[in-house]
Amino acid sequence: MTNIEKYKNAFVEGLEIEMNEVEKAAMGECDRWDSIGQMSLIALLEDAFGLEFEPEEIMAFTSYSAGIEILKNHKIEF
Repeated sequence: MTNIEKYKNAFVEGLEIEMNEVEKAAMGECDRWDSIGQMSLIALLEDAFGLEFEPEEIMAFTSYSAGIEILKNHKIEF
């Protein structure tokens, strides 16, 4: 599985959204992206990529595209 597939699958599982909605996902615009959804998504991504996010990264993780940038800072390539 590629990194982008792992990333997208975490959104589908953690936020319970359809694959075709993943790239548009953003906090405040996605019904399931509340505090519980955020922590579920973060946990899935930490497991998938074998890393641990810093608290400020979790706070900044507010959209699909923001998450990609945060993961790139951890040397994850897409």
